[in-house]
Formats: sequence, C-alpha cells, structure tokens
Amino acid sequence: MAKSLSLYFLTFLFLLAYVTLVVTIGTDWLPDYWYVHLLYYPFVGLVWIYPIAKLMFWMKRKREESEQ
Repeated sequence: MAKSLSLYFLTFLFLLAYVTLVVTIGTDWLPDYWYVHLLYYPFVGLVWIYPIAKLMFWMKRKREESEQ
C-alpha cells in the first residue's frame, strides 16, 4: 500500500513538473503566433499520456504479482 501511494505521489509530481514546463515553454519561448500554439498545446497535451500509462500498467502488474 505504501509503495503504490508513493508512486501516485510521484505521478502527481511528474504531472505538476510537466505542466509547469509546458506552460513555461508555451508562454516564454514559443513565438506569439496563434497557429504555433494551435499545434503545440494539443501535441503536448497528449504526450504525457504515454509515460503515465506505462507507469499505471506497471503498477497494476506489480499489485497483481504481490496478490498471488
């Protein structure tokens, strides 16, 4: 239980850092053209799904192995 709770906390920290990085890049480094933002934000809005999905599947597999 404590291991999965710590992994959920790490997931939250990852998402917080990711959102901070995405917003910083989007507001400070990208050119201020609407079409750049139109391409950037949907792309980065979907990129985080892959590492989180891998982590969730790994956590589920570890939990099933520990129950057996």
